[in-house]
Order: sequence, then C-alpha cells, then structure tokens
Amino acid sequence: MSLKQRLLAFVAILLVVVITVLAILSYQRMRTEIIEGVRHELDAAMQGSRSALGNWLAQRKDAVEATASALVSSGDILPQLQEGKTAGRFDQLFAGYADKRMIYHLAEKHAPEGYDPTSRPWYKQAASAGSGIVTEPYVFASTKKLGVTVAYPVLRNQQLQGVVGGDISLEGIISLVQGIKLRGDGYAFLATRNGKIVAHPAADSALKPVADVMPGLDAALLQQADEHGKLEELEVGGALA
Repeated sequence: MSLKQRLLAFVAILLVVVITVLAILSYQRMRTEIIEGVRHELDAAMQGSRSALGNWLAQRKDAVEATASALVSSGDILPQLQEGKTAGRFDQLFAGYADKRMIYHLAEKHAPEGYDPTSRPWYKQAASAGSGIVTEPYVFASTKKLGVTVAYPVLRNQQLQGVVGGDISLEGIISLVQGIKLRGDGYAFLATRNGKIVAHPAADSALKPVADVMPGLDAALLQQADEHGKLEELEVGGALA
C-alpha cells in the first residue's frame, strides 16, 4: 500500500471516529434535553394537580369540621347539615350518632332498616383519630360512583357523641387527571398510596391494584417515587416508561 493510500485510509478512519464521537455527544445532549423537558413537564403537571387536589380536599374537610362544631352547640341538626352540604358541595351530608341514629341533610331520607353507623369505616376512622379523616376511595352503593367520605367526630366535653360524614364523588378529580396531556404516548394516572388505581386511561381499572393495570409498577415503587421525586426508567407492561 502506497503512502498516499495509507494517508487516505488514516483520514477516512479519523473522519469515521470524529463523526461517531460527534453523533454520540449529540445524542447524549439531545437525550439530556429531552429528559429535562419531560422532568419539567411532569413536575408542572404533578404540582398543579397536587395543589388543586389539596385545595379541593381542604375545603371539604373545613366544611365537615364546621358542621361537627355547629352540632355541638346547636340541637337543630337538619339546618346545620343542609348548610354544610352546600358549603362543601357534597353529594350528601349526614350525622351518625353513638346511639345508632342516622340523620341526613334531606329530611325525607332515612337509613335502611338495621343500619348501624357506628359500624361503618368512616365512623370508626374518625372516632379513632379524634379528628378529620378521609376514607379510601370506594364505590357508593346508592350511585355506583367512585368517591370518598370526609368525616369529623362530634365531641362534647371530650366525649364522642357521633360523627359527621360527607360523601363526594371523585368524577371531577378523575376528569382533571385524565385531561392532563403529556408528550408522546405519555399519560397521567392517580393511585392511592397503597397502590389502588383511582384514575387511569384503561377502562374498568378503578380500584384495581396498580400492578394489575401496569405490570412492573407496584405500591412500593409509587411510594418511593412520591418520597424521592426522582425520574425513574421502568419496564411497565413490557415497554420502557
């Protein structure tokens, strides 16, 4: 091989190496910019949604607490429940008492025969906590809608008299989450801390374990992501996410 041919071969190899290095550097820079863009997009979506959800929930808890306080000082239950229902925009507001009475904001509504409010999760949780609570999402028996109950104990002289509870559908929150638009094939979903789906694009996914809807993701990973706020690459349902 002549000197000229050797020089040409060397230059060609050098060009290939330079082009390869530039391509790698360009890819890495592009990848970093895309990841940072996704991170900022996710942060904005999560912070906005978390703020909206926090305000939404705080208003309901304040309304239930105010109603519970009013019932301690007033013997007229129905007007207080009606006012609290309107203030908190609940589907229904009610008071369950230790003597097993159940009173709704609607005068004509009555509990089913044999109904014991003291055995219900919302009553037990509020009575045990001694303060306001929010139940896990569940399907309301009357409307078949997914919702939660916000409850607060009625205490007189530190003695439990009963619990005020307000049912509210999660339809608005679900619509908010499903309306979040992310780049590419991205989507937002909402789950409880114990890994139950609340809102997800997949049909009939409500209250299913997150691992059933998105294999590769579970409650522990959700809690870890919530605590650390780090962007993680996972294989979910056979695809990288």
